[in-house]
Amino acid sequence: MDSVATVRRFYGHVTAGAWAEAEAMVDDDFVIYEPESLPYGGEWRGKDAFQRLFAFVMGFWRDPHIQRNGLVGDDTHVVALLTFSVTVKATGERITMPITEVTTMLPSGKIGAMRIHYFDTHALRTSLSEPAQ
Repeated sequence: MDSVATVRRFYGHVTAGAWAEAEAMVDDDFVIYEPESLPYGGEWRGKDAFQRLFAFVMGFWRDPHIQRNGLVGDDTHVVALLTFSVTVKATGERITMPITEVTTMLPSGKIGAMRIHYFDTHALRTSLSEPAQ
């Protein structure tokens, strides 16, 4: 299966909450990199990293909507073009911005890593720092 199709299938499993199927597609040393400036920033490691990260991230947001606008790639990298839209639990503010997720594919066909790039980490950080209204 080509890399773009693999990542598309992975996203399908994640969207459906089919975590076992998603985990079967990642390497044992899988890592997700989130921007350090965010409360959930840093490296998330392990086959269950995406599930743990997703649960932690959703602790800050409600009404998440992630629109997939496209996937492009080659044998080693796949870039997902997404629109990220969430409501900040503490304030009720709605934030919408583009993000990209760069997935590194391994020769085994497994997913080795994902690096998340938000269009405006300052806006996210500021909204999460505001007191509840």
